[in-house]
Amino acid sequence: HRHVMAPMVGGSELPFRMLARGFGTQLCYTPMIYSGPFSEDAAYRAAPENGFQTCPEDRPLVAHFCGNDPEVLLGAARHVADRVDAIDLNLGCPQRVAHAGHF
Repeated sequence: HRHVMAPMVGGSELPFRMLARGFGTQLCYTPMIYSGPFSEDAAYRAAPENGFQTCPEDRPLVAHFCGNDPEVLLGAARHVADRVDAIDLNLGCPQRVAHAGHF
């Protein structure tokens, strides 16, 4: 893909991805999603502010998860496997905004 929008905490939610796609971005990433609650809590998964929201036009899409437990990461990935084209694992992000969100 020629134009890729990297994952950005607080900057790669669905509306911005769709705006970027309108300007030619071909591949997008979700914001970083904390795998623990996403894997284990249906209410957390359903809340758009927790990182995962998509639509049929939002493809190809990479889900961007963070965590440190392989089983939990696998569980989180399974919840989105049919709605994304790839899974990206972030095993440590040095950005201040990521630390504030306990990523």
